[in-house]
Amino acid sequence: MNIEREETGTLTATLKVKLAPEDYTPGVEKALKEQRKNAVLPGFRPGQVPMTIIKKRVGKAVLISEVERLIDEHLRGYLQENAIRVLGQPLPKPEATDTNNWDEPGELSFSYELGMAPSITLELNEKLGVEYPVVDVNDELVGREVADMQRRFGRVEDVATSEDKDMLLGDMIELNADGSIKEGGIMHRTTISLEFLEDAATKAALTGKAVGDEVVLDPHKVSRDHDDLARMLGVDHDRVHHLEGNFLFRIAEIKRMVQIPLGQELFDRVYGKDAVTDEAAFRAKVKEGLEAMFRRDSDRIFKRLVVRTLLDRTPVELPDSFLKRWIATTSEKPITPEEVEEGYAGYADGLKRQLLEDRIVEQYGLEAKGEELDAFAKRYIADQFMQYGMPAPEGEQLQQLAARILGDREQIGRIRNTIVEQKLMAHFKGLLAPKENVVSYEAFVNLARTV
Repeated sequence: MNIEREETGTLTATLKVKLAPEDYTPGVEKALKEQRKNAVLPGFRPGQVPMTIIKKRVGKAVLISEVERLIDEHLRGYLQENAIRVLGQPLPKPEATDTNNWDEPGELSFSYELGMAPSITLELNEKLGVEYPVVDVNDELVGREVADMQRRFGRVEDVATSEDKDMLLGDMIELNADGSIKEGGIMHRTTISLEFLEDAATKAALTGKAVGDEVVLDPHKVSRDHDDLARMLGVDHDRVHHLEGNFLFRIAEIKRMVQIPLGQELFDRVYGKDAVTDEAAFRAKVKEGLEAMFRRDSDRIFKRLVVRTLLDRTPVELPDSFLKRWIATTSEKPITPEEVEEGYAGYADGLKRQLLEDRIVEQYGLEAKGEELDAFAKRYIADQFMQYGMPAPEGEQLQQLAARILGDREQIGRIRNTIVEQKLMAHFKGLLAPKENVVSYEAFVNLARTV
């Protein structure tokens, strides 16, 4: 087999592949013999079907399969040997195969387009000037969390009249345009949480009601999206796309979450028996928990800020035309050129981020090592056993369980990503020495949404 590379652009190339009969014939003949060995046809004993019939029936398919196998194997080898980092995967050029005669094969020719990853040069130091965002966990924020805990650990009671944070259990009944109940229409019992309704008019219409009351409403205004509405009405997703008109909501029950008082019962339920014995200590512990929770979010936001700043200062070129063709060619569902263009900017931004992170991992030696993967898997197993109050396995048993996890490609991918993420964060903090930027909770949430 012969492979030649022809540069077609800064980050694109064409690989021209030629296969001589001696390349594919041994594999084809071996596969045909296997086919003959297992062939069962009327008039012939098993394994005795003439080779001419076998070739006539499956010869072309076997040839194509063997050629595809050879090309795939040798292309991967060529890319590895020449340290070519491709984006997507090689795309076959259809016009290059038009001259191949599969019925009387001789030398076969193919061409593949390549999109290649750009070379990225970067430097990480304090001059990058990225600050580390920290939430100001003030008394107001602690108070909101305490109030939420009082509700979460409270009790549900039946009440006579609905208020703006109650849950209403009732029947959703489909109506005709004239307001009469639709014969054969949707009828399903569901729950509406008034606290989370965004439409003020609908919320007002359901407030101050009693069991047995009926309210006509637009079902789209009591649900978050089509999936939520489908669950609420007990129908499949497609049906709600064409759903028009109003529903009658007949109230069957009204539930209210009654807060647990701020006292020892709440302290014990949140942190355990007598772990906290007064309100000041309780609020201090709540504040400590919020700070730890937000610290994890701060890490994630800081990392995204670093990568975004690096992208702003480090041009990352992509083979855009190739990638657009690759997206259109490999999409599971048919996709128009307009749809490719519409979604390409987001795709390209995500790809640039990933390439930049990969370059940092490579440049600073942050890849997960074998012993780190093994240690992580063992810690994960031990944590799982402890979660169920069981002693963690040791020695050979622990090693076997870890090996089972590391033998799963998806599992090892997740473990690798977690380790690399931790290394990147530690590396960024160490090299950049970021200053803390204390911000309000609202500003922090907005930053998390926009960065």
